Amino acid sequence: MTRGRVLARGSLAVACALLAWQVWMLFHVSSAESARVRWSCDASECATDDLAGGAPFLGALVVAALAVLARRFLHRAAPGAALTLAALAFGAGWRTAVDRGELRADASAGWLVDRLTVSDWITVSHTAAALFALTAVAGAVSSLRRTNGPHRLRLRLRGRLATAEAELHGWERTGRHRGRVEARFTDADGVRRAFPAVVPRAALGRRTLVLYDRERPGDATHSRVSLPRTGPL
Repeated sequence: MTRGRVLARGSLAVACALLAWQVWMLFHVSSAESARVRWSCDASECATDDLAGGAPFLGALVVAALAVLARRFLHRAAPGAALTLAALAFGAGWRTAVDRGELRADASAGWLVDRLTVSDWITVSHTAAALFALTAVAGAVSSLRRTNGPHRLRLRLRGRLATAEAELHGWERTGRHRGRVEARFTDADGVRRAFPAVVPRAALGRRTLVLYDRERPGDATHSRVSLPRTGPL
């Protein structure tokens, strides 16, 4: 990896960390400070100058930005992870308000839906966090399947990982959006190799890689097709 790419990824990681902190702060403030917000209302709408009043709307924008930028590291798990963080922060904010004595857990929160108590909002937040976490896990599993992350890690830990550009030939459907192909590549010694593989339909017509064992490049059982992320980073 070149120095420029290392710096770019480092800068992106810092940006993601700052956005994650912003997500936590905005959603935590929106609930923790809800009892202190003063609204000015007329016949058609209400407005406030307090940060906590507009924090959820700003937070939604920051969640979207974090989900986009974090895809470089978390892939398809990024949206679920960003939403999980927001939900946890929102629930933690209500708990902070209760601990400070500003709100009672069994009293109406007076936030968006008057019928919901503070305890109800905490429960809603934790339930949403659990659902978003499951979404993140599903996204992570999908990304690992596409990139063959576990196989890459195993070979890298053994110091035997090698990659090559893949050429996919043929397509025989084996399931929903997946099919069997013949993957061909040229190893580090210039020898042409081929092995059968099952890949998603998305692999056709785009750049793919072969992950193979440097010491046994001809062993099909140690070769996998990977769909790398697109983009410069």
